[in-house]
Amino acid sequence: MHEAISDAFATCKRAVRKGDWQAGLRAYSSAVTAGAVPDASARVCLIIAEIRSGNEESISELNVQLVRNADAQLDLKRLLVSPLIRQGALSAAAQVLSIVIEAWPGSADDHRTLSSVLGCLKHWDEAIAHADAAARIEPDDTALLAACLRLRMQAGQTKDAARLASETFERAGKDSQHTHAWITALIRGGNMPLAASLAATLDIATLPDKRTAAAMVQALLADERIDTAIQAGEQALTAGHDGATLRSQLGQAWLARGTLHDAETRALAHLAQGVSFASDDVRLVSLYGETLLRAGRYADAIPHLEHACALAPGLDHTRSLLARALRHVGRHAQAADELMALVSRSPHSGRWQRLAAAGLAQAGRRDEASALYATYLRARGASLPPSFANALADLDGRIAYVKIPRARLDWAWSLHRDPDRTDREQWERAARWGHLVDHLLLEWLECRDDRIEEAMACLGDLDDTERAIMPLMDAGKGVIVATAHVGPMYAGLMVLELLDIPSRWLSSTPGVSTASYASALISTADQSEAQVARESLRALQSGVALCIAVDGALNPAAPRVQFAGQEITYSSFAARAAHRLGAPSVFYAPRWENGRIVNTLERLPDARPGEDVEAFAVRWQQAYLGHLREYLAGAPENLRLSGGIWRHVRPVDRSTQPYESHR
Repeated sequence: MHEAISDAFATCKRAVRKGDWQAGLRAYSSAVTAGAVPDASARVCLIIAEIRSGNEESISELNVQLVRNADAQLDLKRLLVSPLIRQGALSAAAQVLSIVIEAWPGSADDHRTLSSVLGCLKHWDEAIAHADAAARIEPDDTALLAACLRLRMQAGQTKDAARLASETFERAGKDSQHTHAWITALIRGGNMPLAASLAATLDIATLPDKRTAAAMVQALLADERIDTAIQAGEQALTAGHDGATLRSQLGQAWLARGTLHDAETRALAHLAQGVSFASDDVRLVSLYGETLLRAGRYADAIPHLEHACALAPGLDHTRSLLARALRHVGRHAQAADELMALVSRSPHSGRWQRLAAAGLAQAGRRDEASALYATYLRARGASLPPSFANALADLDGRIAYVKIPRARLDWAWSLHRDPDRTDREQWERAARWGHLVDHLLLEWLECRDDRIEEAMACLGDLDDTERAIMPLMDAGKGVIVATAHVGPMYAGLMVLELLDIPSRWLSSTPGVSTASYASALISTADQSEAQVARESLRALQSGVALCIAVDGALNPAAPRVQFAGQEITYSSFAARAAHRLGAPSVFYAPRWENGRIVNTLERLPDARPGEDVEAFAVRWQQAYLGHLREYLAGAPENLRLSGGIWRHVRPVDRSTQPYESHR
């Protein structure tokens, strides 16, 4: 009788192990009906058959003691865990595998599998714990350690991933198949030097795949080793590791070189190829569109920027670039609509309100533009302190929060007249204060028009300025006042007003402004370049002072020139106008001195009899840049650090510097 019962359970087990769930269930039922008592193995087979027949609740009948007694590790993995994973029943698979691991905790492969399943379920902490356990069991398995890094990054635990990558740095080079995990973890955790030092150890001839090639270039670029990144990326392409990500990183590396030529040729070529590989990669598509825009290829940029906005409607910066491109091809109504979409999304954003007001005005919707600009000014005015003195006093508390690109500060420091006798920390604090105070002057001019005299109280003695400019004005040909985005530049409006010198200023202020000084502005925000040029020449011909920030840019593809190791935007319009009209010109830049605003004023060259315009423009440019260079060597509060010359400042290439060694 006992032998017959045993045969009945054996039939059940064979059926289950062959995947015949119903036969197994029938055999089990027959054995029990016959009076047999199932052993642990038979009970596990029953549970497997029930689960595979669709009753996942039977998982609750499994426990560690039962599966151990049945020695069912292989059966559970083969007959339950693997099929459940294939079916997408991940929660059920995780429950079963958790019991298996609790019963037999020494299998690195089981921990690895459960970690992967839990990662798919986004149960990050448990997934990481099992990946770590697998790595402890097999400490020489680089793939397991790489999985630990990837899971931490997927979980958003970037600092912890970078910490682990740094602690296991020596393991990263053991298997180049997984080196990209270390590089990525270090980059995301902000340890660019260590990521670059790891990337530098890679042999391009033996790179395992295009993903590693892209990570290598990204690491070198993130550590500002621009030429090295370019060389590595180009060599990786030659080695056959082409792909969208590598092209994106190479495009960014060529852009980081900072020259307009690089952007218009090498960067665009790589980005175009990248987009051909991944036409729906929103970051790549938007970067390609932006680069086309900044190269002056506005019509070409539009479809890519439109596509990026369709892929990710919430990308405000990309939408603003689209509006800019539309404006430059004369599609002003569409540009205004895109800008108003930004205002609708962020109704309290002063930046979008200001741009949208200009866009509406250029599209002929001046009433809407006026109303929106008035709203913008009211909101800004409400946030200002009650007096200009209070506003100045408040700046000290804001200095620590001013975000200025490190490259701009480093470049400005390199221009400083006496760095050896200057404390860098105090110098930077003063530079940030100068940045804040000039923007405060603009806010006061725009929002507290009725109390402008409070700001005028900061002006120093103007006698020298008057003595320099008035004789030039008396000639009746107008005066070109060539300034730059340095110092308290907005004080210039107040200076000429106090001196009662009729003037016109090229300004990005929308033409719908109703401030008292608005009539003195030539708006570059809502007029074409041709319109701005015509209005400027008419102003000079009428005998007024025309004030131009020569380092300004009326369009994204404005010309650039070499200056003190950087490329800066530079317009030759002022020099050419001086030659054409025979108008005198001066270099002008207000500056802070002993708490007062005084003026730097230097005469610029006049055209010589019979001098060719091109030769004169070169000589004028050299004089202007010479005065600007001398000005920048002075006090840090006069740097300003935004707009104009600062716009295209790039970090110094660190390719020749030694790499960080891991400690």
